[in-house]
Amino acid sequence: MITIFHGDNPTASRTACLELVNTAKSGSVFQTDSKNIDLNQLNNFLSSGSLFEDAKTLVIDNFFSIPKANLDKLVKLINQNQCDVIIWQDKALNATQLKTFPQAKVQAFKADNQLFTCLNAIKPHNLNQFIKLYDQVVQKDLFDLFLYLLKGNLRRQLQTYSKFDQVQIKKIYLQLIELEFQYKTGQLSLPKDMALKRVLVPILR
Repeated sequence: MITIFHGDNPTASRTACLELVNTAKSGSVFQTDSKNIDLNQLNNFLSSGSLFEDAKTLVIDNFFSIPKANLDKLVKLINQNQCDVIIWQDKALNATQLKTFPQAKVQAFKADNQLFTCLNAIKPHNLNQFIKLYDQVVQKDLFDLFLYLLKGNLRRQLQTYSKFDQVQIKKIYLQLIELEFQYKTGQLSLPKDMALKRVLVPILR
């Protein structure tokens, strides 16, 4: 069985994926991700063992971010072996990607549309509209997902087009990284939603 978790709500998809992984802990589990993929290790894991060995489960994070040459080899390797495979991708996959394993069970997790409306409101001279939408996002307890999507949005703006000055975007992006670190390590001196608002307000005035 191949199970794929994806979508533009990585928090929810990750949680669901980990729940499934935990149910497989009784057998042999091999976990890896796109940055540390080793085809030789995977081949050894899949091909070793005996008929009496517990079921094997291969868990791969961001499978579809693996370079195409290795991705094609890995797909072939998986198709040649009897093994449960759990794939988590940190974004929504397209139809072509999902056709890689047509027999897979696919679970898609969509983010609240209000998140994207709020993200799209981040533009010069739009402070009042943004604050109204941002407060609604916070009230829905979507702060963590909003912060995740915001970082990704700013990363893309650093690489392509932005309505803001590139120096501004880089400064804000670095501030977000520091804010997230302090928030997750308990060092933030004020509420997280207020801290993020203070970071964004100067460029929205």
